[in-house]
Amino acid sequence: MGLFDKLFGDPDENVVSSRDLKIALMGVRRERRKKQMEMKRLGMKKNETFGRIKKARREGMVEEVDFLYQELQQVKIDTAYCRREAKVLNLEGIGLQRYLRGLERLEKTSNRGRIRDLMERVRTAGLDEKLRGSTVDEEAYLDDLNMTLEDINIELEDVSILEEGDPEKDQFLSQIDKIIALEEGGKDDIAVEEEEQLKDRLEQEDPEF
Repeated sequence: MGLFDKLFGDPDENVVSSRDLKIALMGVRRERRKKQMEMKRLGMKKNETFGRIKKARREGMVEEVDFLYQELQQVKIDTAYCRREAKVLNLEGIGLQRYLRGLERLEKTSNRGRIRDLMERVRTAGLDEKLRGSTVDEEAYLDDLNMTLEDINIELEDVSILEEGDPEKDQFLSQIDKIIALEEGGKDDIAVEEEEQLKDRLEQEDPEF
């Protein structure tokens, strides 16, 4: 069950209060901070693994290179999961913040009818559905979120890791070899630039979940 279903899903329950939304928003922000820390940890692990691959490749340790390459692929997948979860938490936070502001205004007017109308709009908006699946439909989510506030103005993508005949791996190792050759040739500045570009490409190639 998604966040909005938990908060607004049962029309027979008592109407959700601004206090309920504040508590939920605090929880979302706490989880978002955890994801940010996890992303930082994964970034450090990627850089560490990257360096170990270079060292093993330079020393001709074929089995170690293969092992570390698979480890790097797992880091990419974990990063993609983490990035998706952080995006969902961010969108949930946006939704809660906007509903909180709208609900606080309605509570000041003591207009129970309009409050219940807002609850019903959220229940039928299907916001949680737009945060599920292989991709997050951010545009549709924000559109529906805005629609619920108009009146008061306010499957995972498969990632194949091939054991052999992997062109992505071949290209990656070729670039590693180039960086090593530049370092051994005393061209450290160019090597650093090439390494940063390769890391940037790895970020762009991360599978999206």
